[in-house]
Amino acid sequence: MISFTSRRLSFRELLPEDVSPAYVGWLNDPAINRYLETRFTPQDANIVRDFVCDQLADQNAFLFRIALAEDDTHIGNIKLGPINRYHKSAQISLLIGSRGLQGQGYATEAISAVSAWGLGALVLERIEGGCYADNLGSLRAFLKAGYTVEGFRRDAVIADSGERQGAFWFALLAGDVVENTAL
Repeated sequence: MISFTSRRLSFRELLPEDVSPAYVGWLNDPAINRYLETRFTPQDANIVRDFVCDQLADQNAFLFRIALAEDDTHIGNIKLGPINRYHKSAQISLLIGSRGLQGQGYATEAISAVSAWGLGALVLERIEGGCYADNLGSLRAFLKAGYTVEGFRRDAVIADSGERQGAFWFALLAGDVVENTAL
């Protein structure tokens, strides 16, 4: 099993037994899931466990459990995938589910750690992701982790309000990693 740590966090592959009522609750909480595609379908333990099992079986994706290093409290998940091994690239997405821990730099730290792992262990050369235009916390976290906005997709998604909005697209290249990032 793949595992690694950062300054305040520990990461390991997410397992079916990690699907707790709290985790399922994050996915059904409108304040937490407002930027997640899962918000369109009510989630239950069976649906989430099936998703986790599918990710474990996928050779082109890694779904990591984010936990506080000090006490192993599960606070969210971060995914690297799909991975395109031919192009040495991957997509990244994450969720900090514990409301009280949002806005404390954990997303930036997780993005940095998983990006460093992907660039190193998987020898990726590009990691990319996106966020809704009004998800400024996510955008800030990626920028602090060294990602660069590459574009803005107009009217790309439907917000929780039902209205269309744009989305940012950003990436980190292996050559972008510099000393002043959280990597």
